[in-house]
Amino acid sequence: MSPIDTSFQFPRTPVGVVDWGPAAGETQLIRALLENLGAVVTLHQPGTPKDFLRVLGQGEAAGSALVICAHGDANGFVFGEYAPGIDTSFLKNGSMPAHAIAGYVHLPGRIVVSTACGTGTAAFAKAFVDGGVRAYIAPSSEPEGRDVALFLHYLFHQLLRRGAPLDVAWAHARGYDEQGAMFVLHRPDAPLSS
Repeated sequence: MSPIDTSFQFPRTPVGVVDWGPAAGETQLIRALLENLGAVVTLHQPGTPKDFLRVLGQGEAAGSALVICAHGDANGFVFGEYAPGIDTSFLKNGSMPAHAIAGYVHLPGRIVVSTACGTGTAAFAKAFVDGGVRAYIAPSSEPEGRDVALFLHYLFHQLLRRGAPLDVAWAHARGYDEQGAMFVLHRPDAPLSS
């Protein structure tokens, strides 16, 4: 069953946004940007590593795209420290590596975009592609935070307003400058695009 917004006279595309703590300012900007472009946004605010994995495993309930607003480091998605009693077994030095999400991702046919630095690796791509995504887009390095919103605006403007194919939208968004060029595209049917 499709979300009701897709059947409106002027349909709205459902998009999920993951608000991961330290990236909250970015999240609100991205949410407003997507809504301005005609998306209906579901804001996910996971409180623990297990909650984050639940978002990644939501299956058919997920919108057509999922934007993960987070910070990244050499280990993966940065989560930080937790109080005793919270399961942090998925974390390595406070961050969630690709191998921890492998097997939990279930987002059939969805586009996933990560804003977390360094999550554009082959290991993260494999975890998402193996979970059925249509595409995984993430920075291979460390883009400036303010430039991430610009990349996402160009990407989703092309997808939502212009109806451009994903490859065209991605090429347009990353062609703007060297910051956007850090975002790589991974698909099940193609090798890493850099």
